Amino acid sequence: MNFNHERRDFLRYAMVGGVAVPLSFAPGLFTGVQANIFKFAADPDNLTEMERLHLPKITLPPVVEDGAQAPIQIEMDHPMEDDHYIKHIQIIGFNDPVQTKGNFYFSALNGEAFIGTQIRLNGGESTVWVVAECNQHGRWAASKDTKVAAGGC
Repeated sequence: MNFNHERRDFLRYAMVGGVAVPLSFAPGLFTGVQANIFKFAADPDNLTEMERLHLPKITLPPVVEDGAQAPIQIEMDHPMEDDHYIKHIQIIGFNDPVQTKGNFYFSALNGEAFIGTQIRLNGGESTVWVVAECNQHGRWAASKDTKVAAGGC
């Protein structure tokens, strides 16, 4: 048996919430039990009411000039009520040396689930994943592609 794996390979498989997630995970790649770990938009052009409330809206420039300072915004239309709210949002870039770009925790007292920050991205093409966790409806994932012109991690 060959157990010569790098740390980065391990992180790719164990990143999100301690759950084994393949590097190129996307809707349709999961089967069996894993299919229920993340929820995605069935048709991104025609969101259902449940998807509209739970999928993170990612604002990220299509081209970032300086990968050391890539601006990102995440918004959600989700209500922030005592018994139904977004409790966690995680930003991930699997192509980078530091894959977790941020963990943000919320409560109903926040009033809205909104993040505006800067993240570091490696040069070249990159996909940024955002996972939002609702206290009642589980984890919902969305992604946005960008290209980093220079700099980065």
